Amino acid sequence: MNLEEVTLIGRHVRLEPLDYRHAEQLLAASCHDEIWTYLDEPTPKTVDDIELMIRTALAEKERRVRLPFAVIDLRDGQVVGSISFIDIRPQDRGVELGWAWLAPRVWGDGFNAESMLLLMQHAFEDQGAIRVAIKADVRNHRSIRSMDRVGATREGVWRNHRILSDGYHRDSVFYSVIDTEWPSVAERLREAGQGS
Repeated sequence: MNLEEVTLIGRHVRLEPLDYRHAEQLLAASCHDEIWTYLDEPTPKTVDDIELMIRTALAEKERRVRLPFAVIDLRDGQVVGSISFIDIRPQDRGVELGWAWLAPRVWGDGFNAESMLLLMQHAFEDQGAIRVAIKADVRNHRSIRSMDRVGATREGVWRNHRILSDGYHRDSVFYSVIDTEWPSVAERLREAGQGS
């Protein structure tokens, strides 16, 4: 497994390597407080704010612990969010999907499912991964429902997993998909990616 920059194209979205050229559109997509409720980041208000997020993601990419993508709406070519491979473990052929967020205007349009499908397909089918993990704040019912719906396996809750910037002790629910489960999860992701 050797995850490198790649562009992945689906029916509704294109995932392309995150870069500073995405900053202005990313800022426009990210300016909704409800996006950041469970990501423990303040809502970006300026180009400097979003460029700091991009700089952090690119620094993590240089350390080979993250591979960030911009999510592009194929209907209009606009950036509508971001998603990343994180916790990249080539020696174990495992990776996690994280730092996933989308502009509310595309919620329910199948963009999240298709983004997950493209990344998991790349991990399992192109890179030989045997495990893809996903986690969420236990309060994030929207994310939990989507993972249950596509057939990811709930592994459990890590209690007091993180201390958030406001001092809250976050519990995180962990899910995974392993290589033998991938075909059935892929089918469910394709169905969910049809959108509304």
